[in-house]
Amino acid sequence: MNSKAETMLAIENGDVFIVDTFIQDGVVLIEGGIVQAAGPRKEVEIPGGTSHLDARGGTIVPGFIDMHTNGALGYELANAELADLEKITGYLPQQGVTAFVPTIVSAAIEDILQGLELARQAMSGPRLSGAEILGVHIEGPYINREMRGAHNNDIIRNPDPDEYGAILEYPDVILWVTLAPELPGALELIRVLRENDILVSAGHTMALEQDIEMAVEAGLSNATHLYGNMTTLQRENITRVAGLVEYTLLDDRLTTQIIADGYTFSPNLMKLAYKIKGADKLAIITDNSPLAGLPPGVYNLWGVDVVVEEEISYLPDRSAYAGCITTMDRCLRNAIHLMDVPLGDALRMVSTTPASILGVADRKGSLEPGKDADVTVLNSELEVIHTITSGQLAFSTG
Repeated sequence: MNSKAETMLAIENGDVFIVDTFIQDGVVLIEGGIVQAAGPRKEVEIPGGTSHLDARGGTIVPGFIDMHTNGALGYELANAELADLEKITGYLPQQGVTAFVPTIVSAAIEDILQGLELARQAMSGPRLSGAEILGVHIEGPYINREMRGAHNNDIIRNPDPDEYGAILEYPDVILWVTLAPELPGALELIRVLRENDILVSAGHTMALEQDIEMAVEAGLSNATHLYGNMTTLQRENITRVAGLVEYTLLDDRLTTQIIADGYTFSPNLMKLAYKIKGADKLAIITDNSPLAGLPPGVYNLWGVDVVVEEEISYLPDRSAYAGCITTMDRCLRNAIHLMDVPLGDALRMVSTTPASILGVADRKGSLEPGKDADVTVLNSELEVIHTITSGQLAFSTG
């Protein structure tokens, strides 16, 4: 367990990215787990007795926020214990992640509640080491079977107030929910979730533009992993209408995310998402499976054998990928090299934008004074050399 650092720390000898500006020869001053000052080295007074962390001529940036990850190291929230969860929080800073939202995929109500209870225990108790848990993302079980992806078909169901009433006993834990807005009862669930200040997202859905418009009016504001398991242009009677892909690209009321592992979607699709939505409404996610971080081999994931290699996982017959196993720092590099995104926008998409979408931008997502001291330091190749979470060094290459 960690407590917030009380010794003042200066991170220096590097450029600093603040909001949308790179400051050469900058410094970030931290005390009590909070950013106290950030700016040009010559303008920031560093008190005597301050500890120093050398950025080695790299770039000092806000810590990365992964708002959609299903687990790592063989663990996921719905079947983990507190010690397992701490293994995940300790692993993520290696890739520059300082905060994240673990996902519970479609499951029996008992498993969902178990995961929520574990998250509440972790969030309300002594701080776990490593990356901070911001809350939970529930992806399903109220999704469309036709777009289920890796979700268990036997578990998928329509929204039932008698069931989701138990889930809503955790408004302090749930940050966002993915559902299919065309399902019977979905619009009422959207309204109830918004009344509890929970972000509602469309995903694993067959919804067309009329369904989506009604859902947006009810409180829907996000689309889960753009392009993945969602409708695109279709014919309705003799008229072609928008699916969720086109509607998300068109409607400025909707934010979304892109899985930037470099395999799931072609570079052209990734470029299109960035070109239309821009860095303010498009977050980068890993959408990692619980197999992330494990060595190459064959594993069983959700009842299916999966082959894991260094950067990808796939079914043994090579008919499909089997979830993602990427890292956020690799996603950052992919955004630059595959999506033609400028470094500043790429950094916003892994920090500022997810913080804004999740409603935590008042304390996360940028290196402004008064915000949490979540800092990632990158070398010239955009590889992680230091990660600081709440003012404490959580990872360093030495």
